[in-house]
Amino acid sequence: MMLLKMNNMTHWMKYWKLFVRERRNLPAGRQATCQMLTSHVSRFTPGLVLVMVLFCSCRKSLTVPQENSTVEDGYYQSAQRIQQAVIGGYVDLRRALLADYAWMMYGEARAGDLKVEVAFQSRVADQDLTAADQNLGQLSDWGYFYDVIKDAGDVLDIIDGAEEGVLSSYQRNVYRGEALALKSMAYFYLARIWGSVPSAEKNNFGSRLTGEEAITQAMTWATEAQKLLPWILLNDDGIESAALTAVRFNKTAVTQLLAQEALWLNNGQSAYDLLTNTFTGNATDSLSGFGLAIGEDRRTDIPQAPLSAGILSMPLATFNAIYPDGDARRGSMFNISGNSATLIVQDASKVELLPVREINLLFAEAAWRSERLEEAKEWLITAANGATEDYSILTEGTFGEALLLERQRMLVGTGQRMFDLIRFGEVSTYIPVFTEADVTNGAAYWPLSANSIRGNGWSQNAYWAIP
Repeated sequence: MMLLKMNNMTHWMKYWKLFVRERRNLPAGRQATCQMLTSHVSRFTPGLVLVMVLFCSCRKSLTVPQENSTVEDGYYQSAQRIQQAVIGGYVDLRRALLADYAWMMYGEARAGDLKVEVAFQSRVADQDLTAADQNLGQLSDWGYFYDVIKDAGDVLDIIDGAEEGVLSSYQRNVYRGEALALKSMAYFYLARIWGSVPSAEKNNFGSRLTGEEAITQAMTWATEAQKLLPWILLNDDGIESAALTAVRFNKTAVTQLLAQEALWLNNGQSAYDLLTNTFTGNATDSLSGFGLAIGEDRRTDIPQAPLSAGILSMPLATFNAIYPDGDARRGSMFNISGNSATLIVQDASKVELLPVREINLLFAEAAWRSERLEEAKEWLITAANGATEDYSILTEGTFGEALLLERQRMLVGTGQRMFDLIRFGEVSTYIPVFTEADVTNGAAYWPLSANSIRGNGWSQNAYWAIP
């Protein structure tokens, strides 16, 4: 079904409202934390100088003042102010994935691997996703991801309109690359969480995109970003900053993102070529993953210690099934206490989304899916350091199961587990409440909130629409 189309910018801004949250039905306290995308310019105000400074220096606080809701004409006349607009995209991505522990609820919590100490966890684990629960309603709302897309579009327009001399060549490339990467990642999450989603692009605004179409589109932006972004970002003094690189897109992270997208589309050869051309011969010390900086946010509730032992845990029975006796990861990745295991967090200042340790797993999968089984086994053996299994004896028929297991083990805490089950076609195997018919009907994807489909002609996922 096609949504309403725009013929010009006025119509485009009018219909954008259909994709973002109107929280009038929420309690007053939460209404104050949300605003529609068309009035989403508060992040671009002078108050965001503070946001930029705190975010880039990895300080704990990351706040967006509610005051000053307009942007002056000619505001973006300095590199510092343009960088503020870039930071806005990261702010909204963090809201999309950390509010209500969303990255876990879409990932390991829904798949049953990890338990999150919040009241609505049990509903998620039981796949009761349409229950009358305020938190589930928020998790079912795609608005924050479209906020990221809008942010990225604004940044690209600002960069294109910046006067000569305002941005250095480095700044122009990095800011543009970050915006494109954020846009790509937002669409990638949308497609993996909800399947078919609306396009937010001016040329086909409102069109229904299949998951494959959305990810194919996302790959074009990630491809461009991959050419623009450096291995290590520079701080405002022009000095390479590992801390800054870890919480903003860089060449390593966008390459991983692009490889994930290619593999989702079952294009192993493209993923293999990309990984080989990018990482072969590259110095290890230049690699950096990507994560979301943890901090306060006045507009919505962001957990301050989302990875802590008091929040995330794995039931001991689950832990023993995933990591058998003798597996070195039992002690290097977890603390065991009583009837549960908790993650050993190396850096509590961020939540990893694209960790460097995934690169070998991506190589293994890309080689396998491009008919290079022997090479794929070598990559998997390298990645799975500490495993008890002998992966050298894997066959074409058993490799996929082993790879899925190692992704489960090594990427725990990154929120990728449910997406892996969908991609490998194993949802009903690991979530027995769903039959294969349920999965075919859309059970693996998340239902949409009433706010997301109100007044725009969009309908509920077929599985979740069943009475």
